[in-house]
Amino acid sequence: MSPHMEYLNLNLTSTIAGLAVVLLVMFARLHWPFRYQYISHLFKSRTEQRLRWLDVSYRKNRARSVAMLDKSTYEILIGNYELAEKYIVQGLNVCKERPSLFNQAMIHYLFYNLAIVYYSSGRYSEALEVAFRVYQRDQGMTDSLAVIACAHARLGEVESAQEAFKLISGKRSARDWRLFCLAEIEAAKGNYEHALAHLRQLMGKSSHFLHLNRAELEKRLEEWQKASTQAS
Repeated sequence: MSPHMEYLNLNLTSTIAGLAVVLLVMFARLHWPFRYQYISHLFKSRTEQRLRWLDVSYRKNRARSVAMLDKSTYEILIGNYELAEKYIVQGLNVCKERPSLFNQAMIHYLFYNLAIVYYSSGRYSEALEVAFRVYQRDQGMTDSLAVIACAHARLGEVESAQEAFKLISGKRSARDWRLFCLAEIEAAKGNYEHALAHLRQLMGKSSHFLHLNRAELEKRLEEWQKASTQAS
């Protein structure tokens, strides 16, 4: 092999190595702001620890959109929906003022949290509209499908709820939502005993549902127990 070819091979190796380093740095920079959120997911069955790390993310990330996302999640999980909506709006304003690729990606997550706020506040039509737009823009966000299914069920639109549920039933990422959606659909059909069975299974397998405040599950439990008693 000529010296020139060796030089070419060396350059190719250096280029590949350099590219790998650049990609690694880009990956690290992209995910670094999410580090506290990732840590919080390690404590998904320990509410106080999870809330602590979400709050740390807000304080450490300061004015970044991810700070507003994690703070809104924090407020959702403790039932402060008005405050959660406030942080979501702040996060969306950050994304608008600084339209980076990172912030463009964050918009979907902020709107997903907004759908959760609307759903938890009983604003089911608004939750449905926002969740549908999120899913239209990013069909990888299967959790938004769950909001669509549950919102349809709360509105009494059982067939639409079932159609949306078919799309999430096999998705592993939405397995907690799967039980909750089944419960909502059964309740919408008037099968309160089945709804209660699904809800109790969800509440029994996890001390904390990742997406809704625990009090929301308890409200459903009380609502369906009363409806079941009246129906019988």
